[in-house]
Amino acid sequence: EIAMAKKCDNTSSGIIFENSEEILLIKRFNYPEAIALPAGHLDGDDPISNAKRESGEEAGLLPSGLKLVFEGDINNPCKRDGGSRHYWFVFNAQGWSGELKAGSDAKEVFWSSKDKLKEYAFRTEYFMKKYTIPYSEVGRLTLAIFGNLTQKNTDPEWKADMGLEPVWYKILKDLKII
Repeated sequence: EIAMAKKCDNTSSGIIFENSEEILLIKRFNYPEAIALPAGHLDGDDPISNAKRESGEEAGLLPSGLKLVFEGDINNPCKRDGGSRHYWFVFNAQGWSGELKAGSDAKEVFWSSKDKLKEYAFRTEYFMKKYTIPYSEVGRLTLAIFGNLTQKNTDPEWKADMGLEPVWYKILKDLKII
């Protein structure tokens, strides 16, 4: 028997750790399994506290000097009840401390070159073309690649070689990082 997902609060925050050559990425453990950045639901927290908590839980890092770089409502599904859209707050960390280690929803955490990040983005673009869905339609693209929580049906081509999670593709594209 599957436990019912917690109710979605439709708010999320995430964090970008980057230097001139690299960006911190995670390989998500849960739906939707993809390359992403540390992030999660606010669950009553303020966006900054949440971003710090999530980066600690998922990547082992404590960010400092957080700067809000993206804010907006995105139609992107999650595994929770009512989770069809999220209001996002994304911060850029000016500095950080701690030891890199994967935890909670991160199957893996790693520093990626900007070129490798572009490869993950190109992989997501392949699926946009395959399903003829533009990146702005994050929800449709996510459901096309991964199915939904009750009928998980991840595209076998994605499983073999995953790209950036559609919501992160949109955020990083809007920020001109990719």
